[in-house]
Amino acid sequence: MNRVFGIAVVTLVAFGQTDGKKAPSTGRTVTVTGCIYQGVECLILKNLKGKQDYSVVKSNNLQVGHSYRITGPVSEMGFCQEGKPILGAQMVHELRLRCEPPIERK
Repeated sequence: MNRVFGIAVVTLVAFGQTDGKKAPSTGRTVTVTGCIYQGVECLILKNLKGKQDYSVVKSNNLQVGHSYRITGPVSEMGFCQEGKPILGAQMVHELRLRCEPPIERK
């Protein structure tokens, strides 16, 4: 029984998912400024420069409708269902920029 548990722990650590919220990183770190919106399973950071948007794991540090500058590693694989790369928020700075309400799609 302990052997199976040990293998499971090693597997989770090897893939960087010890808490179920982190996806493996590509090794690329980015800094993105944008507004936070609610996604399907994760939050969405809408890039204010109109480039790539990112999925961000929900956190007490992030509030929907607020703007942030977030720095962290990027992963192309994870559990978010948005179809966007996942940004691991390592450094978060709240900004005083205006965020528009999301556009409703019909």
